[in-house]
Amino acid sequence: MIVGVPRETAARESRVALTPPDVRTLAGSGIRVVVELGAGESAGFSDAAYAAAGAFPASCPERVFDGCDVVAWVKPPAYELSSMPLRSGHVLLGFQDPVRRRDPIDRLRARGVESVAFELISDPLGRDPLSAMSGIAGAVAYREGRALARDALGARLTTVVVGCGHAGLAGIAEAARHGDRTVAVGSRLHRGPAAIERGADEFQLAASPESLDHLLARISPDLILTAAGRGTLAPLLLTHRTLGRLRPGTVVVDLAGKAGGNCAATYCDDTYTLANGVVISHRSNYPADLPHVASRAFGAASVRILLRLDEFRSVGEFSRSEENSDRYDCVKMVVSQSN
Repeated sequence: MIVGVPRETAARESRVALTPPDVRTLAGSGIRVVVELGAGESAGFSDAAYAAAGAFPASCPERVFDGCDVVAWVKPPAYELSSMPLRSGHVLLGFQDPVRRRDPIDRLRARGVESVAFELISDPLGRDPLSAMSGIAGAVAYREGRALARDALGARLTTVVVGCGHAGLAGIAEAARHGDRTVAVGSRLHRGPAAIERGADEFQLAASPESLDHLLARISPDLILTAAGRGTLAPLLLTHRTLGRLRPGTVVVDLAGKAGGNCAATYCDDTYTLANGVVISHRSNYPADLPHVASRAFGAASVRILLRLDEFRSVGEFSRSEENSDRYDCVKMVVSQSN
């Protein structure tokens, strides 16, 4: 198998799909890796480091696509994939933005090109790419939201974190580091202990927009971080009615924007202020603020999938077992209209 790594071209993206140590690991398993020149530069990985690890250089993305069986990326490229030398049997591995890119993915599948979406791969131990990136994104997003809120408020904030997955828990931990009062909100009671362990002052169960509306009216937070849902269409939790009842200066950071958003007023990759003074913010690549660290985490998680790719493509469903703790508890995600 030959894996190709193109240089990332999505807006403000500075990560790389595989790092030199990842290339070395794959080479040890007989997998060749072709890396576009400059692919790792923004993340602090030189072309020389890739060559020393055993990667084969490619001068342009066309050569990467033409020379490999699997293309590993962080995000879909800015250029049209139809301009690349794709062929039946090609596998595109990485974040696919399946909610907004449904039609392009279907067209690729009709040509025999499989799109494996990291958004929908789940490992119970959190070693999948989305979990790895969510842990970074939650902390970065919280810091950005806090900076927006502190422009108008004091040093200690009252915050609400909606969703207690990897991103939400990372946001809670970041809030605790700043000494903020934090209320964690989840739709399942068993999420509470993890939220408290990460530093939340309390955990509240709110499984509907109505219950969240009542909770926010009682708490009157300065900052709300929403991170509910994973990969598929995100649940709408902050309605226009709820937003209209928030205090002027309240900041809402919606981590689920690309999946439809937990907030009714979210626009992807935009920060703006509503008429009542509430600030709404979303950014799709928070981990890119820490490109070296994020690339190492993303690459390590990607290698775990690449080393099992034949099994992953041939088996419809994985279930973790005691005999093999490395087995993913997930569904093979080749996005198509039938999903």
